[in-house]
Amino acid sequence: MTLFIITLITILILFKDKLNNYKDNDYYQKPENWNYDKKPINNTYNERYEKIINGQRIHSENRNEIKWTKEFLSSLEWKRYEEVCTEYLKIKNCDANVTSIGADGGMDIKIKDKNGKLFAIGQCKSWSKPIGVSLIRELYGIMVSEDASYAIFLTTSKFSLDAIAFAQNKKMILIDADEFIHLINKLNELDKKKLSQIATKGDYTTPTCVNCDVKMIKKTAKKGTSEESVFWGCINFPRCRKTMFIKNTDK
Repeated sequence: MTLFIITLITILILFKDKLNNYKDNDYYQKPENWNYDKKPINNTYNERYEKIINGQRIHSENRNEIKWTKEFLSSLEWKRYEEVCTEYLKIKNCDANVTSIGADGGMDIKIKDKNGKLFAIGQCKSWSKPIGVSLIRELYGIMVSEDASYAIFLTTSKFSLDAIAFAQNKKMILIDADEFIHLINKLNELDKKKLSQIATKGDYTTPTCVNCDVKMIKKTAKKGTSEESVFWGCINFPRCRKTMFIKNTDK
């Protein structure tokens, strides 16, 4: 069986139920503390509970095993989240690779067939707010212009109803945090351990500068309307003025 056929079958089987569930928007109206195992979510994933273990920042309760929850997924900085999404697709026999650092043209992941032709594109958003329809329209436009067969959008959040409605019948696959956690927890132990090691290697919570590919540092605004507010700034300032808001999980 060729790599192309394996990739095609993987994508179709992997998301078959989700494509069918697009017909029912209520599928996405889950309680905020929903998870697939119906167990209470450990809500303690934040920096003050992490420890350095063998050079890795690991939650104190997960020294031997990472617990894949929405909170843990949200604690990953944007670049590490992209790497986790890409590695998951590789585990599922997709020839997936992250695009280069910097402006990505609206796609973070490229999946190619056996001939090296673009087969599917992926976008990853490590956001806390819902993904709206404008971003889904943008990804669809790129899928069409790049002549890709499929588009996959993964997020640590969820999708708005209009975003879900737009993706119907367009070979677009929307994977929210609950769905991705469910898929990861269905992996065999060896693959899940590999994914956990990639997720937690080194500093996995401090964001990376999208321009310089280096870890950012916390800074305090000294003037203006945001005086005294804390934010992430590039260490290469003033050459690079890229900044990022600090998420609740970073505080």
